[in-house]
Formats: sequence, structure tokens, C-alpha cells
Amino acid sequence: MTSSEPGITSRFTGSLLAAAVGDCLGAAYEGYSGTDLAEAYYDGRFDPGSMTMGEWTDDTSMLVATAKSLAETGDIDGEDLARRYLAWFETGGRGIGRATYHAMKRLQTGTEWWEAGEKGEYAAGNGVAMRVAPIGLYHVRSIEGLDEDVRTCAVITHRNDEAIAGGLAVAYAVARAASGRLDPETIILEILDRLEPSRVADGLSECARLIEAEESPLSSLQHLGLGGAAFETVPSAFYCFLRSPDDLPETTVSSIVAGGDTDTRAAIAGAMTGAHNGQEAIPVRWLQELPLRRGIEGVAETLCRVTVQKMS
Repeated sequence: MTSSEPGITSRFTGSLLAAAVGDCLGAAYEGYSGTDLAEAYYDGRFDPGSMTMGEWTDDTSMLVATAKSLAETGDIDGEDLARRYLAWFETGGRGIGRATYHAMKRLQTGTEWWEAGEKGEYAAGNGVAMRVAPIGLYHVRSIEGLDEDVRTCAVITHRNDEAIAGGLAVAYAVARAASGRLDPETIILEILDRLEPSRVADGLSECARLIEAEESPLSSLQHLGLGGAAFETVPSAFYCFLRSPDDLPETTVSSIVAGGDTDTRAAIAGAMTGAHNGQEAIPVRWLQELPLRRGIEGVAETLCRVTVQKMS
């Protein structure tokens, strides 16, 4: 590792902080039809410095809950994860998605955590992909067992193959990024080798084609999809990251200005670019304005220590 490359602690904190930054910045624009904003941005008529930092949504809340569970138990514990997700839900559950809501109601009535997740086509959302970055960090030195750990986390809320595929793709990318071994030119091929045929896999293939063809960002994101399904959000987040892999601010802003499900897309892209570039790549102003920043840093640092101890 050269002196300019981030260390492992920076990659852990960078991943969680950049995910939270993306969530909070994107929250102000969620559901927005972004054509005018995106055109202004790519024409140089929009100043990202004017973007408003909002509050956490379910993206950051469930991401941090996952990280805390890993940091405090030292393992992927489905029962502990479910308990933490339910505790968050019962304090308000801001921004909660449909599948997660129904899963939490089942947990409240005593359904076991491995049976609580929503099934069917309406459970193909991005609720798994948005919260699995800590599992990727936990597997920074070894991918062995990553798929099983993602599934353990996923079935608490989503028992849908597309939702799980989206989570697998994000967790794998974060693991590779945090290890310093993510190659932007091959990462999608690596992921496709691990995934079963799915709409998520098809979207990632299309993402790679659009980047290779140097299609315009706005048309590419609209083509990949701006909605809340995993097969839209995950390929779109990968596009934003891989189009500018060494530029965290560009990845974050491009995740937001196209509109749609901006907070989750930016949170997922943030988790990947933060692990790849480290905390130092996050603009100071964004860190200063991020709600409860120190708490996120503390959880990330603890998770890093636990993970490093496990590896030694």
C-alpha cells in the first residue's frame, strides 16, 4: 500500500459515513423528477455546494443497526439483527419501506426472524442492498461465507431473490473495496460470476455496457431505472460509482441529481465509494453537517477493531 492509499480504518469509516452522507443529501430530493436538475448539473449550471443535508432515513438507521450488531456480537446473528431492526421500527421507523414494514409487524406478533421477511414480487425492493455494507466490511479479508451472511440479514425483511441478489452485489463490492483490491474494470464481471440469473444481474451487465459506451449519465440512469426495486437501484448505484470510482463527491452528487429514489441510490453508492476512497475523500462540509456523525464513526471504528481481531 502506498502512502496515498487509505488505511483499513479509513475505509470502514469512509464506507459508513459516505453512505449516511448520501442518504441525508438524497433525502431532500427523494421522489423528485430530476431531469431539469441533472441537465443543469451536467451543463455546469448547478452548484453541488448548494445541496441541503437532510435527516437520516431508514437507509442509515438500518445500516447502523447492522454495523452495531456485527460490532457487538462479533458475528452475523439473525436474532440480534431482527431485535435491533424491530427496536428502530418501534421508535418511529422513519422512511420504512413496504416489505420491511410488514416484516416488522410479523416480528411484533412473534414470527421467527427467518420467516418474517416479505415474499413475492413486491418484496424485490432495495431494503437489503441499502443495509449490507457492514457485512461487506466484515468480510474484508475473506469472501468465504459472505453470501450466507447476506442471506441471514436479508430474510428478516425480504425473502425475494432479486432483493437478495442486490444485497450480495453490494456486500461483495464493499468487501473488495475495503480490502483495497477492487478493480473498477472487473468488479461487475466478478459479481456476475457469483450471481444466479436475475434482473439485478441483467441490470449490472447493462451498467457495464453503458459505462463502456460512455453514454450520458442522465440517459444511462433513466435507462437503468430510478425506482426502488433492487434491479433498478443497485445497477444505478454501481453506474454512479464506477463512472467516477476515484471521485467520491461526483459519485454522490450524480446519484442524487437524476431524481427518483435518491436517498437509497446515494447511500449504496456512498457505501462503495467510501470503502474504496476512505473517509478523507468525503468533503469536510458534508462531514460537519452530517447528523450524529461521531456515533457513526464510533460504530465503524469498533467494527474495524472486531474484524481485525477476528482476522489475526
